[in-house]
Amino acid sequence: MRRRQGVYPYGMGIASSVFVKRAGLVAALLCFPAALSLPRVTMAATQAPASPPAAGTAASTEASHTAPTVSVPAASGAATTTAAAPTAPAKSAASAPAALTLPQQIAALPKLDNAGIDVSARSKEILDHLNDVLRFYRGAAAQIQKIGEPSDVLYSEQLRQQSTQIAQLAFQAAGNEAALLAKLSGGAVAPSPNSGSDNAPAGDEPPAPTQAQRIAAFRATTQARLADLTAQDAALDKQIQTAKAKELPALRQKDEQIEGQLELQKAMLEALGKVASMAQAQTSTGLAGDIQRLLRAAPELSSAAANKPLAPPPIESLAAERDSGVSTQAVNLFQLLAARTSIDDMTREVDALTKQASSMREPVVNLLKSTIAQGDAAMQAAPDATASDAQTLAATRKRYDTLATTFRVLSTAVIPLSQEMVMLEQTRSNLQSWRAAVNAEYSTVLRSLLLRVLTIALALLALFIASYVWKRLTVKYISDLRRRRQIMLIRRAVLGFLGGLIVIFGFVTQFSSLATFAGFITAGIAVGLQTILLSVAAYFFIIGRYGVRVGDRISVAGVTGDVVEVGLVRFYMMELTGTGTELHPTGRVAVFANSILFQSGTPLYKQMPGTEYAWHELTVRLKPDTDYRPATEAVLHAVQTTYDSYRALIEKQHHTVETWMDTALEAPHIEPRLQLAENGLQYAVLFPVEIKDAATTDEKIVHLLLDAMASNAAIKDAIAAPPTVKAVIKG
Repeated sequence: MRRRQGVYPYGMGIASSVFVKRAGLVAALLCFPAALSLPRVTMAATQAPASPPAAGTAASTEASHTAPTVSVPAASGAATTTAAAPTAPAKSAASAPAALTLPQQIAALPKLDNAGIDVSARSKEILDHLNDVLRFYRGAAAQIQKIGEPSDVLYSEQLRQQSTQIAQLAFQAAGNEAALLAKLSGGAVAPSPNSGSDNAPAGDEPPAPTQAQRIAAFRATTQARLADLTAQDAALDKQIQTAKAKELPALRQKDEQIEGQLELQKAMLEALGKVASMAQAQTSTGLAGDIQRLLRAAPELSSAAANKPLAPPPIESLAAERDSGVSTQAVNLFQLLAARTSIDDMTREVDALTKQASSMREPVVNLLKSTIAQGDAAMQAAPDATASDAQTLAATRKRYDTLATTFRVLSTAVIPLSQEMVMLEQTRSNLQSWRAAVNAEYSTVLRSLLLRVLTIALALLALFIASYVWKRLTVKYISDLRRRRQIMLIRRAVLGFLGGLIVIFGFVTQFSSLATFAGFITAGIAVGLQTILLSVAAYFFIIGRYGVRVGDRISVAGVTGDVVEVGLVRFYMMELTGTGTELHPTGRVAVFANSILFQSGTPLYKQMPGTEYAWHELTVRLKPDTDYRPATEAVLHAVQTTYDSYRALIEKQHHTVETWMDTALEAPHIEPRLQLAENGLQYAVLFPVEIKDAATTDEKIVHLLLDAMASNAAIKDAIAAPPTVKAVIKG
């Protein structure tokens, strides 16, 4: 629009309309996260006359004032923080230049009303919010769920992307508010809550440049010189190629000088780069410096790597674990429970961050309200449209332009914070959807676990019912106590084996690790329980065909007794003792480990199965100078007469042994022998007796022999000493 000298009566109306349009646009942008109750701006029914715009503004010169800046990343999808907002009319010189950053535009604004803001407390709140955001960002980057469905990977990846955008927007908003707080402080750097107030500049005096800033400025100058020398060197090379012979020496000398200067500038630039990297921490002070240091704690937020998709964390498939054992499903259940707890914690963190962001947005909103109120007051106090004072109209126009620029900059500064709140709401929705999915998976695993436990319980119940039926049938149809004990023992072994299989296959499915574990356990048991295992192995020999039964009379390790109990590890027998052929219980029970069968030098003697007889010997010492025949006939007659009374029982037992062994054996009978011993001639008769009636049988034989001696003197004279009866084998 062509400008000309003179006064335009509609100039002020244009400025006010521009301000109103921008106020309405930014108010709409601010209202999408939460409703704002902004004062309503009204326009006069009649446009006020305007004056031509001023040739220049003081705002453009104020942009050179140094303001605290924070290099924050631009979040994907977020609005830019430069002058990308709606611009003022081209004829307004008060608009911020597009080349200025948002902190520089804030620094170019006039001093803002404090509106009761505690700058130190607000700075601490900003840093606390950034710390919480970084904690949330790190928590979202960690693996929350280890087992689940493939859709859970999408939830996790979406959470990681959203947390990255939230962190970027939080740092961007913090940098903007740091610049605003510096403006509220009177143009000085906003104080850091971690330092005292003595270091803050007083009044509106700009802070002195730091050493790092001076190094950066000198480095920029050196780079400019290096670029200039490079251009001169390239131009000289072209001149040398086309120069005449007489001009070449001077050009080459000049080229060598430039080459030397280039080497010097490169060396200086390299040294400055090393020094600048060490002094980089001093580029910002106060709140802006604290924000910059926090940003360096997560450098990926300010790099291009933050926008690159990260590899999703590995998640075990839940479908492959549905047929697992109870132990695996229980582990999966607790993992899903832990994931749900972590999601709930993340949701609470999101709610806390949303509350903090809303609190941080309030001061800027108050400044926007104050700016709108100033514009409303300016329009209500507008001068008469017929006024012709050009200076007054120009001042009014400048005031409107300043308000419009202030409103635009403030609204642009608060947009990242509003976007952060929107992103937090989206993150909360994502977490709620994720939690619903985890709840469904948790319910599925819980049902599968309960079903498997119920199956194991039913299998064990069926096993116990079968065991009970087995026991009842054994008691009903097996009358032999020994056989009944053996069957009951087998029943317990089968019950334990099948129960163990049910429990193992129900609880464990990873048999590769189980085999390794079982190998170590078996080796430990074999070494630590060697004697017990040997006794258990000997038990199966004891209950074998030639084994030991309850009631058998055995001799082991010099102890003779009747077996009263045969156990899995030990057997018990009632100890017997006595003299001659008679044995009596001692009242003690001898206990031996079954493993004694495998010990050398400790034989075990037992009565042959089916036999209940033993061998006794009657011995009579004879006189050598007498006729011994009547005596030997009397002894043999006494033994034979007594033996005939129980011969049938002995032969029956012998037949039973032959049938059991399926072998022909010599039948037991009386064996008389005339012997020449050390003490003279003697007559011995070997005869079988029933063990239970051995004493009675011996007594009968002795009575018959004594009666014969008393009735026949020849028999008495032939016997040199009283006859003796003894057991051939004790026990």
